[in-house]
Amino acid sequence: MSTKTLFILGLLFIIVSAYFYAQNDARLTQVSLKPTDIDYQAEQIKALQTTETGSVGYQLTAAQVTHYQNANTAVMSKPQIVIRPKNEREVTLVADQAQLDENKQIAKLIGNVTLTSVPLLTQNTSMSNLPVKMIGKNFVGDLVNNTVMTNEPLTFIHGNNRFDAKQFRGDLATGDYGFGQVSVMIQPAQ
Repeated sequence: MSTKTLFILGLLFIIVSAYFYAQNDARLTQVSLKPTDIDYQAEQIKALQTTETGSVGYQLTAAQVTHYQNANTAVMSKPQIVIRPKNEREVTLVADQAQLDENKQIAKLIGNVTLTSVPLLTQNTSMSNLPVKMIGKNFVGDLVNNTVMTNEPLTFIHGNNRFDAKQFRGDLATGDYGFGQVSVMIQPAQ
């Protein structure tokens, strides 16, 4: 190739790289996944992860999974993760895509993420027995410690209560949730 062709290709590479950097797309900053590292692909998967004591840690379903052996990472489309911490609530996480680091048991949920927490035993109609729903773009879940977080905007819905926040960190086992930069609109009683 001529020097002019190499220069144009190099310039094109820099422009494309700058575009992706400017977009700050988290999917591009993840683990390096190469097609040659794929050891299997499957559709309509169902998986069950147990704890050291034999109880169910979480259940996972997905429309499709691609496993990268060198990174020990599974990339899933349309994942649904169901966790039952202490068997008091059932927490369901769904997204467009997920990347699961199998060594650390960290799931990066990407695109149209919904977290729903529903009590398993509803003994009365108090607020604590109502479902909790959070809707956002990208969440990170620790499947060992049953925690989830995001530093991106989300909407929180609990009964008739609703607010927006810019950050969220939650312990799914205890139900302790923390929010940052909360924005609430109060409606007058009808």
